[in-house]
Amino acid sequence: MASSTPSWPGVRPVKTCTECKQSKLRCDSKDRFPNPCSRCQARNLACSVDPSFRRTPARKRLEAMSRELRELRDQRISDVRAGSTASPDPDTGRSQDSSSSASRPSVAILLDDFELMGLESFELGGVVISKQSVIDIFKLFTSIYHPQLPILGPISLQTIYHSHPFLFWTIIIIVAFRSPVPSDEHLFTRLHDQYMQILRVEALQAPLPLSKIQALLLLCYWPLPVMHQRDDPSWLYCGIAVNAAQYMGIHRSSPKSGVTPSLYVVGVPSGSVHERMNTWLGCFLVSTSISMHLGLPPMINTPSDLASIRAILSEHTIPREFALQIRVLLVLAGFTNVLAHNSNDGVIDSSITQLLDGELDTLRITFPDGWTSMTDFCIVAVKMHVYTLVITRARSGTSSREILLKLGLAAALRIIHLANTRFNERQDKTQTLTAAQREKTLPKDYFRGLAFATIFLLKYFTSNNSASAEEQQLAANHVIMAHTIFKSLAVHPQDEYKRVANLFETLCKQAPIPSDNGKSVMADRMGVSIVLDAITLGRELRGHPAVMQEPEIPSTAESLPSENNISHPDVFGPGSQLIEPWPSDLAFANEFWGDPSWDVFCIPTVTSHFQPGQGL
Repeated sequence: MASSTPSWPGVRPVKTCTECKQSKLRCDSKDRFPNPCSRCQARNLACSVDPSFRRTPARKRLEAMSRELRELRDQRISDVRAGSTASPDPDTGRSQDSSSSASRPSVAILLDDFELMGLESFELGGVVISKQSVIDIFKLFTSIYHPQLPILGPISLQTIYHSHPFLFWTIIIIVAFRSPVPSDEHLFTRLHDQYMQILRVEALQAPLPLSKIQALLLLCYWPLPVMHQRDDPSWLYCGIAVNAAQYMGIHRSSPKSGVTPSLYVVGVPSGSVHERMNTWLGCFLVSTSISMHLGLPPMINTPSDLASIRAILSEHTIPREFALQIRVLLVLAGFTNVLAHNSNDGVIDSSITQLLDGELDTLRITFPDGWTSMTDFCIVAVKMHVYTLVITRARSGTSSREILLKLGLAAALRIIHLANTRFNERQDKTQTLTAAQREKTLPKDYFRGLAFATIFLLKYFTSNNSASAEEQQLAANHVIMAHTIFKSLAVHPQDEYKRVANLFETLCKQAPIPSDNGKSVMADRMGVSIVLDAITLGRELRGHPAVMQEPEIPSTAESLPSENNISHPDVFGPGSQLIEPWPSDLAFANEFWGDPSWDVFCIPTVTSHFQPGQGL
């Protein structure tokens, strides 16, 4: 039975966080979990419980801090002296130049060409935006957003505004929501309704040109806020983008073939070959990432499509981090097909999981350049989903399942550690965004992965009475880290970040239970089923219904005539007549069959094949 009083894991020998234990003060971390204790929250300290922590006397702490300060001062002096006497290394200079060039935006959007247009403001459905706000937004997009999904080619603002208005306003609405510019902080609120109107029209207006496909991919990677996750249309928009891309044939694009002609039968301009190629890679990245986090099969998973993507990566120059993430998802797409169609054999699942681990670990050895914390996060998230898929299908108590639980624990801890390190890293002086603003520029799938890892820890370790006390404590500390991140990003009481934090708090209030206390409500959603179960459990703990009621259909039997009161005329009786065809139908038939093109089939066109008559 679920308990309404907050409770930490079943075995909890330590009740005081390390900060309060060091200061010899009373700690309420047990009652406030997963929130930090009152003292740590007031002083913005990292609240964690460590059974092995031993308090250090104040005198020893002062001596250690003084010693560390002297070492840092001596190190700085030695670095300054070495820098003043050493000659510049040409190889070092080249490596610095290459790294700086790699960090530049991979798209050249001309921000000063608005001066040639003579426009001081831009309007969408009565909403007016100043030129300065537009330029500030596109500066943020080119420096922060586009490197994460580099699917646009070199283009100017003037071209985007006049030739691709849907792409123009999509970039505006995405950046306005996640990174409000100081010149117009309420732009998203003013623009939302007008943008949704053009979105509903443009997304379903066939055929879709390349710019609209790119706009939909951006909108799927950084979706707009919704009141419920079930209302997020990213999966639907992604399907439209992928199918439109296949209709255009960009999945068969190759720079070796030269210029791709704009065929009249397709109905839209083909675009440059390199832009078509990067857009198809973006289709694969976005669709496969969303499918993983929703527990659905990948949209692009045929052997020929996966082979063509590998060929593009090996033969052409692609931004390194973008290419590495695609290689990671290629491994996932290949193994997901196998895991989704086998017979739930534990031995086969374990073998497939080992092969996937090996291929993912080989990527870091094969492609050491361009490896970042985000790439590492992507790899661990893929492993996490595959581990959970096999865990949910394996029988409880088997040795293979216990091994996967340990691997899942390590992966979940790693995901939260990477997110916590990124969230608390020191900002560069050149950066103008705060830590929260910087995190909000990340794609939504990043936070889906963080929430997934946290729910895994809550289900199998923090709230599981069969886990060891050490595992429970380690998991609980990382749950606090993830909860702090989501809570710090929340702006409104009901925004998506706050709702995730509230879900964590609700799940932490239940009493410790076995991890296998029942079947999943949606077992066909692979590893993501534990997230759906957590959302269902959260509703039940809050006293809300977990099952939607079917709408009642009013009975109309009384208003319908009985069978005996319905007349059944005999259509073949002596008094009945067959209704003649409409004259318009006859005209169309004669015009169709009278077309001269039918002469090639030796059908004469001089006679009228359809004439009014007396029926059969």
